[in-house]
Amino acid sequence: MTDKDEAVVFETELDAPPEKVWRALTIPEYLERWLDLPAKTDISIIHTDEPHSVTYRWRDQEDGAFSSDSVVTFEISPLDNGGSYFRLTHAPLAMPAADNSNEPMMLAA
Repeated sequence: MTDKDEAVVFETELDAPPEKVWRALTIPEYLERWLDLPAKTDISIIHTDEPHSVTYRWRDQEDGAFSSDSVVTFEISPLDNGGSYFRLTHAPLAMPAADNSNEPMMLAA
């Protein structure tokens, strides 16, 4: 679950065709280079709808501990000129509300 109120959205048109943008977003070496990711960023794919969108869980590390946890979705659509419409949505993961009840917690088996 993400905190949509805190989401950052970036939209633009790219000169590259959707296939090239898709490769840049799904080949780890290309993604790291294109986005200039810090070495201590842990990313993992949560969902893909090839070649239209890919969603990553994005975790940043500071001093050996994760400092933030978010979901980043990239959406790609073809344009008539051969380029791509590109939308990036970066939303922090919502932290569950504290449960102050005294009832025992059910543990997953």
